[in-house]
Amino acid sequence: MTREWVLNHVPSHPVSSWVIRHGVYPFWLRRNHPYYFRYARQFHKTQHFSADELHHWQSQRLRDQLLHAFRNIPFYRRRFEMAGMTPLDIQTPEDLKAVPVLTRGELQKHGAELLAGNVPPEQRVPQQTSGAMGMPVQFWVDAERIDSRRASLDRHNAWAGLRPGTWYAQLSGSPVDAAHGAQEIRWRDRFLDRRLTLNTSLISDEDLARFVQLLRRFRPRVLVAYAQSAVLFARYCEQNGLRDLHFRSIIVTAEMLLPGQRALLEEIFHGQVFNRYSSKEFSVIASDCPELTGMHLNADALIVEVDPSAGLAAGTGRVLVTDLLNRAMPLIRYEIGDVASPLETAACPCGRAFPRIINLRGRVTDFLVTPDHYRISGVPLASIAADLPQVRQVQLLQSEPARVQLRVVPGEQYSMATVAELRRRLDVYFRGKAEITVVTVERIQPRRLGKFRLTQSSAGLSDLFAGQRIA
Repeated sequence: MTREWVLNHVPSHPVSSWVIRHGVYPFWLRRNHPYYFRYARQFHKTQHFSADELHHWQSQRLRDQLLHAFRNIPFYRRRFEMAGMTPLDIQTPEDLKAVPVLTRGELQKHGAELLAGNVPPEQRVPQQTSGAMGMPVQFWVDAERIDSRRASLDRHNAWAGLRPGTWYAQLSGSPVDAAHGAQEIRWRDRFLDRRLTLNTSLISDEDLARFVQLLRRFRPRVLVAYAQSAVLFARYCEQNGLRDLHFRSIIVTAEMLLPGQRALLEEIFHGQVFNRYSSKEFSVIASDCPELTGMHLNADALIVEVDPSAGLAAGTGRVLVTDLLNRAMPLIRYEIGDVASPLETAACPCGRAFPRIINLRGRVTDFLVTPDHYRISGVPLASIAADLPQVRQVQLLQSEPARVQLRVVPGEQYSMATVAELRRRLDVYFRGKAEITVVTVERIQPRRLGKFRLTQSSAGLSDLFAGQRIA
């Protein structure tokens, strides 16, 4: 029995799913994520709370989190004192409106002051956003919160039929310093994560044809994808008359689905589409339940507000998120950069009392195009400045395949060396075939209705692929 035979046959056998779900995965969790099972039991119970029970649960954890922040975090202690209040003035989620909003810019600037002094450095896990809103930030999460995030993610995946041990495909952009297109299928991908990775960071027609071959060979039951990557692949299948790729469910995340795209995905792939709203700062924020009546908030771990703001369309507001469980660096009333309509609190046929977020607007990216007809996903491009504190915000504009403009809001110590590094990172994606211009600006405004496009191409340009139009 060769390694190649094991990789190709054992993971696809039905028995392997049962073994991984009930044996391999629990063993790995007990070894690497000791808090997971406590939170998994808790989240299974709290998702069935009544509205009153959920409100009581949120209020209690909110008071605990605010007291922790006031006692152990200089930034929040100063913020409360300047506002003339104490955490004792906040008793319920409705009272949060009195607390000032935390912006991405403040997180970028005051990161060190937002660390909790009572959480040892060895218990902090460094994280950074991909910069999907053009503003990369670094932050920390405590080890226990890492485990609770995984438990929460598994719960929301289960709503869409994706459980540990289920064989699935992931269609998303990975860093392009790895080989573009489909990556080598690693042992961990096959025997623990149960994932077939299809990299859309830099793709050609040949890569999409290779994706089709791999999906026909392994037949995963679920597709997890960046929204616009899934749409691009569906259009490729439609254009080439490929209707034999079937998924039980399709989970789309990282970007917005635009009107008509859900219907396209369901028609081409014969599965049910589940929308997912998530971010690096909070992991899952909201997900569709099987009834598809709107994305249920992850309300037993987060408090989400839709705050009306000047300059936004009537009936919409900016999305603010408070993490109830991260003690290393609590984000309280954090402005994540998205816009939505007021939360829906009416009863859902699924029986869950978690509020639902509707008409979410914000994360939209265009595919950019190289002169030699490769497409570049906008989502992985967000990470080009994620680890550069000299950069506050970025945006990419493309008017023709050979010309790209990178707009930069500079931070402290921004220099020509920063410009050279940004050009070098972009050049990897464009394969040295495009002229990259870097310009500095004071601010990058979102488009109307609060939408921000990290990558933006001229009309029609992003629909050109390998000399053909994908309509």
